[in-house]
Amino acid sequence: MSTRESQKAERREMILDAARALILEGARGDFSMPQLAAAAGVALVTPYNLFGSKANILLAIARENIFEPMREIDQLPCDDLGRFVSDLSSVLARVYHGDRHFYRRLIQTLTAQNSAEGIKAVVQLNYERFEPLAERLLAQKKLRPVLGKHVLAQQFAHAIAAALQHRIITRGSEERLKLEFELGLILIVAGLASAADRTSLLERARDIERAIG
Repeated sequence: MSTRESQKAERREMILDAARALILEGARGDFSMPQLAAAAGVALVTPYNLFGSKANILLAIARENIFEPMREIDQLPCDDLGRFVSDLSSVLARVYHGDRHFYRRLIQTLTAQNSAEGIKAVVQLNYERFEPLAERLLAQKKLRPVLGKHVLAQQFAHAIAAALQHRIITRGSEERLKLEFELGLILIVAGLASAADRTSLLERARDIERAIG
């Protein structure tokens, strides 16, 4: 990496770190670009030159803080569908619950924007994060190909988002969040699973229902 590229990367991280701090500090989690530039110690034009827009800064933060830590889900074995759903839910709960205060503020910041650009981009990242999983489940015939990988990925993302929105309001433990993720995912995959897998998945769903009340 050249000196110029190194300096550019350093300024980029300074801006992202400053944005993260402002997200956590602000009453609504929001900040202005002049505030960001001052906090990062750079000229006002620098964030625009490096990222193009505030929405892209928030997207970069979502990618680094949320979606990158999720990468391990791509390595989860799916020979046992029930175990796969449980392990997937555990990883997601660990990622979101471990950084739950920042995640809550990040969502507030995204929704405070006048444009829906940032939220749409994050939603699309969410879909793309689950597409390889959906494709693998279909390829290994763990799910019947009634739905394509794109629709499956969207439904996975929606189930996770619904549980997260509920947890943002009511709070709760990592284990509780894991069970809510698991229940939502089971209700999606059970209808496409084999008869044997469907039976065990629905039994697990009943166990979760009893556990979370």
